[in-house]
Amino acid sequence: MSVSTVSVLIVSYNVKQYLGQAVRALQRSNYSGKIEIIIVDNNSYDGSSDYITREFPDTILIPNSKNLGFGKAVNQAAAQAAGEYLLILNPDTVVQENTVATFVEYLQGNPNVGLLGPKILNADGSLQLACKRSFPSAAVAIPKLLGLNKLCPRARWANRYNLTYLDPDEIHPVDAVSGSCMFLPAELFRSLAGFDERFFMFGEDLDICYRVKQAGYEIHYLPRTQIIHYKGESVKTAPFDSLNAFYNAMILFSEKHFSTGQSLFVKLGIRLGIGFRKIAALLAGKKSQFISVFFDALSVLTAFLIAIPLKFGDFEPIAASKGLVPLIYVVFWLLVAAVFQLYSRYILSYSRAILASLAGFLLAVAFTYFFKQYAFSRFVILAATLLVSIFLPGWRMIVHFLISRGWFRPVKSRQLLFARKTIIVGTDEEGQRIGRKLIKRFDTGLELIGFCDDGVSNPDDLPLPFIGKLEDIREIINLRGVRELIFSSGELSNERILRIMEMTRDLNLTYRMVPRKQDILLGKALVEEIGDFSFINIEYPLFRSLHFISKRVFDLVAAGLLGIILLPVIMIYRIAGKIKKVEFWGPDGTKFEAGFIAANGRFVRRLPLLWQVVAGKMSIVGASLVNTADTDPQIMFRPGLTGLDRIRKINYTPEDRRLLNHYYLQHQTFTLDLEIIMKSVFGN
Repeated sequence: MSVSTVSVLIVSYNVKQYLGQAVRALQRSNYSGKIEIIIVDNNSYDGSSDYITREFPDTILIPNSKNLGFGKAVNQAAAQAAGEYLLILNPDTVVQENTVATFVEYLQGNPNVGLLGPKILNADGSLQLACKRSFPSAAVAIPKLLGLNKLCPRARWANRYNLTYLDPDEIHPVDAVSGSCMFLPAELFRSLAGFDERFFMFGEDLDICYRVKQAGYEIHYLPRTQIIHYKGESVKTAPFDSLNAFYNAMILFSEKHFSTGQSLFVKLGIRLGIGFRKIAALLAGKKSQFISVFFDALSVLTAFLIAIPLKFGDFEPIAASKGLVPLIYVVFWLLVAAVFQLYSRYILSYSRAILASLAGFLLAVAFTYFFKQYAFSRFVILAATLLVSIFLPGWRMIVHFLISRGWFRPVKSRQLLFARKTIIVGTDEEGQRIGRKLIKRFDTGLELIGFCDDGVSNPDDLPLPFIGKLEDIREIINLRGVRELIFSSGELSNERILRIMEMTRDLNLTYRMVPRKQDILLGKALVEEIGDFSFINIEYPLFRSLHFISKRVFDLVAAGLLGIILLPVIMIYRIAGKIKKVEFWGPDGTKFEAGFIAANGRFVRRLPLLWQVVAGKMSIVGASLVNTADTDPQIMFRPGLTGLDRIRKINYTPEDRRLLNHYYLQHQTFTLDLEIIMKSVFGN
């Protein structure tokens, strides 16, 4: 293979985090020739240009004062390219180390081939179908529009659009490859006058593929190398309807390359496709609301169908009311749930579902007072309310449990009970940095269980346990119920990361990557901050009257009952002389003494502290419990029998505890307290 210069052309629009990852992946290439990276920024407002100038001074940056579109921006970059080959690459991609070398070697050995595209994986490890496809003629598009490709997944006639009948691991000549990663000789690109700039976004890749074939060259799908493509990241911030832009591009393509009759037929199919997709998108966007309303209605209906015969022995009241009972109560509870935003912002909130259940009870009681013809006995109303209070939050808790086990798509929300078990792949300095960041965060929905790597010399130095080698990762995932992998990009090669993704793609995992020395998680359709906490404009719900009073009432009831029940155990230890006095820090530098049992077991040792909870010195859930022998932690609220710093087996520093206490202040709710208690009892 002769050594040639390769110019990589990247067009960026508001994808700074992904762009940095893409450039770093190129810099790790094993290609022996020169790689020239040219980035065209289409007037991003996320600081992309400054970021590239600062972090990657060796790249060539072309900043545009407005968004010129993908094709025109690529032509700008190509005009400055000095390489014999062009690699047109999306910024939301990660290439393997061997990608450039593989492309150059293949084109030099196959002069009949004018354009190449690699195997492309989605962020979940699945094959991105657009990496090999046919031109969108009527015969190709209609089976896909009608969904016949799903009914006949192996039939060639029904699957020509994305060529899914072909083996994705074999080389194939195809009509077109994805514009997210295209490789071709610079001379050929210029002889074709580059991209047709009438295609603003979408369709320009199909158009140039069509012209490459018209020029007498073949286009090959080359799975010898593969990339990850976080599809559609730039489109998210585009100020236009991307669906219409895509279909308008298809219309332009058909008018340019097909006969009048073919073009009209394709236009008709596209118009029908636009209408169908918009209706489908509307329904899909409201799917969660429809499902929530259905399950809540079913929950209330089931509760009354159980409660009524318990009192009356049959369903006569329902028949007598011609079905209005219990239908009218179903409507009541749904309206109350809507007021509590259970069908909009808080669809899966089980704490709000409990409150909605109780509010529905009050409304039902008031209704039956004024409309006695629909009234039941107090037993029916109370029994139904009890069941509704179980069913409404119950099905939501089941959904959270299933999400944590990988049955449904993860949601970005704080969950302690149903956090998704996660492994960090890579124990190098970067992997350990990620681990130290994440173990301090309780708002990621992740439960870190340890590291996987080829091996580690000092596992005791890791911030999390070392749980196994990469060669056993499938078995580890299955054994421990892991749902997410976070890759350290410091040690692992991109080729190794993609190989692991392919090897585990049938396990329904979520994959994340962390760009080197950055505090963000990159995943499918999500950029999530994992840096230290920010305390600007903080609100402290714990200090609100309602939260403060309800928390104090819970402390009194729970600690009082437990204290009475466990009093004999405490007295036995007291008589045996095993209770010693210890002084702890309280809020605002105050101090208090409390009894501590000199015995094994965290729960047993803290039994006497229940009386401090009753006395108001402590809380069941609260700040870190710190001995006065240590430096004053300057806590702002009562220390707790348990808290965020005690639900994970991690030795937090005083600064870590301060951050966790602030986090608790910002997010304290009754639900959070219950989750902390349950994690403290059952999670360790």
